[in-house]
Amino acid sequence: MSNPYFRFKQFTIYQDKTAMKVSTDGIALGACCGFGMAKKVLDIGTGTGLLSLMAAQRSLADITAVEIDKDAYNQAIENVEKSKFASRIKVVNGDFLTLFNDCAERFDYIVSNPPFFRNSLKSSSQGRRIARHEDSLPFEKFVPTVARVLTSGGTFSVILPESERLYFNRLCIANGLHICGKTLVKSFENSDPLRVILHFAKSILPMKQEMLVIYSSQNVYTQRFKDLVKDFYINV
Repeated sequence: MSNPYFRFKQFTIYQDKTAMKVSTDGIALGACCGFGMAKKVLDIGTGTGLLSLMAAQRSLADITAVEIDKDAYNQAIENVEKSKFASRIKVVNGDFLTLFNDCAERFDYIVSNPPFFRNSLKSSSQGRRIARHEDSLPFEKFVPTVARVLTSGGTFSVILPESERLYFNRLCIANGLHICGKTLVKSFENSDPLRVILHFAKSILPMKQEMLVIYSSQNVYTQRFKDLVKDFYINV
């Protein structure tokens, strides 16, 4: 049985009510984001609220966290309300595409660990299907909506399977979003990248690239990963 909570330095994530638990994907994405100067952050598909709480710890921003699944929404509410950042985080239950289709609000940082499997076997669990498969948030609708609500000087950060990178990047280019950062994420030095963290802006900016290896050959965290998450993990 999964641990019902995951304790970080400045907040705790309870995860007993939601299908998708705290993962290295989400932690790596949140730790790689430059939230520091953001004033308004949008977290799409917040799940347990992890990325919103990481953004709150790293900034003074007001944060809107959107979650379509009711159980995950209730879990995010619980985690936010138990944190010291509750006054700056608003959790909203609903479909991002519907809620923000005609929204006048704009955000200078948008982050998402979206459902990203397009052509793989679907789980029998409805919660996991919503969290993992892009049926409820198709990229072709997701990207244009993100581009519309992102400020002209804002940043959009996302984590995806490496296999989806080129397709997603083409969609972003078509919607006026230019890649300005790429982090390939590998479990081990000699393994293939399974995930990629991408950062986009509306302006063409210098491209920053790096490789993030999670584990050393001794199956412990690499120094690079420990440096990345030291503000969040208790025992690194």
